[in-house]
Amino acid sequence: MADTDGIEAKQLLAAWRAGDMVARDRLFTLLYSELRQVSAALLRSERNSSLSTGDLVNEAVMRLVQMDQIDWADKTHFLALSARAMRRILIDNARKKHTDKRHHHKVTLVTRLGGVTSERIDFDVLEKALIRLAAIDKEKADIVELRYFAGMSHQEIAEVTGSSESTVKRGWRAARAWLIDALQEDRRVRNAPS
Repeated sequence: MADTDGIEAKQLLAAWRAGDMVARDRLFTLLYSELRQVSAALLRSERNSSLSTGDLVNEAVMRLVQMDQIDWADKTHFLALSARAMRRILIDNARKKHTDKRHHHKVTLVTRLGGVTSERIDFDVLEKALIRLAAIDKEKADIVELRYFAGMSHQEIAEVTGSSESTVKRGWRAARAWLIDALQEDRRVRNAPS
């Protein structure tokens, strides 16, 4: 059935690209339960979010519908970009809360990064580290985004990025090591005496 859903999703994506709004709506209906799974996984990693799983999916759908350029290749690629949209919503929501309340909400980083997984990481600090990583190596930042935020396997990331699975694994190891260093450096700077 998953293969059937994947084939149907690919056909619906192609029809949406061609301007068929009915296909767009059918695509969201077809993949709604999977979008909710991605949303639930993202929300588990954030504390004190005012968004529900359904709210996050609906907000992401609204952002995806407004996109001018639809270049998703298949179901996996669509779900990865949906997870990216959800991540942006969570970041925007956390920043709004920070502005409103003048303090950061911490999230538990469960990325199997090693050495930092048991500590609370400021969501904004993580986002800034990912932006720095993207400036250095966009492909590695994309791997982190797809692996952590979309919960994708190495094989799924390889399909989305057009890379080999071994390249993705190497990129994940390198990006993970870089992020550990960046997060530890940030902690050292924040804890240093003034």
